[in-house]
Amino acid sequence: MRSLDLMGATVADEDGRHLGTVHDLLLESGAPPLDDSSEPALAISKLVVGPVGIGHRLGYGRGAMAGPWPLTVLLRWLGRDSFDIPWSDVVQVASRTVTVRRGVTPGTDEKEDS
Repeated sequence: MRSLDLMGATVADEDGRHLGTVHDLLLESGAPPLDDSSEPALAISKLVVGPVGIGHRLGYGRGAMAGPWPLTVLLRWLGRDSFDIPWSDVVQVASRTVTVRRGVTPGTDEKEDS
């Protein structure tokens, strides 16, 4: 699977409840190297999901990203409903739809400041 397969995918829980769209992926190092490379691979640790993702893609969703204050306020406001879903909660990825386990709800993640 490629990261591009996940970006923009619809996210729903096992009951079919729409949770949002994948706007970003959080990766962690430490995965075993790929067969054709000696470089360490990255593994998906979380999906960033929500209704609007432009702020996250520009770096305003986490930490102390600062820019012109009107832009900062607007992009943080647009991204206020974004949340993280741990990759371990993903049940299935098929046909531009990510299915996550029952019980995953917006606002139950633990966002990190980095």
